[in-house]
Amino acid sequence: MDIVLAGIKWQSCLVYIDDIIVFSPTFEQHVHDLSIVFDRLTNTGLTLKASKCDFCRRELKYLGHLITTDGIKPDPGLVASVQLFPQPTKIKDIQSFLGLTGYYRKFIKDYAKIAEPLISQLRSHQKSNRAMNHIERSDKCTKAFEELKTALTQAPILQTPNFNEPFILEIDACDYGLGAILSQEYDNQQFVIAYASRTQTAAERNYFPTEKEALAIYWATKHF
Repeated sequence: MDIVLAGIKWQSCLVYIDDIIVFSPTFEQHVHDLSIVFDRLTNTGLTLKASKCDFCRRELKYLGHLITTDGIKPDPGLVASVQLFPQPTKIKDIQSFLGLTGYYRKFIKDYAKIAEPLISQLRSHQKSNRAMNHIERSDKCTKAFEELKTALTQAPILQTPNFNEPFILEIDACDYGLGAILSQEYDNQQFVIAYASRTQTAAERNYFPTEKEALAIYWATKHF
């Protein structure tokens, strides 16, 4: 599909495996862009199944995200699933919860910092080579669990990047984590494109503060 839509991908359409999204600033332009995509598909002998197509939508659910004219939001249905997630009682519960919330970590500022108690519990369990079993509840883990739920519920609308404008990269390094915010400025207002964060390795936690800040710059630049 990348070959079929070469030259217009990222310009007027996006592709993931066999899913195609065509985006345009106006309805007239959208009709024109759709026509180009249809011609490409027709010329290569590919067909579309009408029942699986949506046309001329102002918002669309795609890969767990709600894409709107205002920006990108988490899929409300999956956010509801996070809200209904019960308090973890087993290691596999923590894994499932972190897997679900981790998919939306770009919406959550300092995700790794908030999730650290849960990640730490997983890490210590893996080091002990114990079988999956019940976990001991702790105030830190309970707080992290509830904070992640709240953060996802209050997640901001992320903006799509404009590659014709400069980017703003803010970084932060605490004792055990790295964080970054990628944003752009329009009309004297700053809009977030994505958040990123990760925990530090055991060796990195021994770095001096200036070394951690340098590491954060390197990691964030490479990440984005």
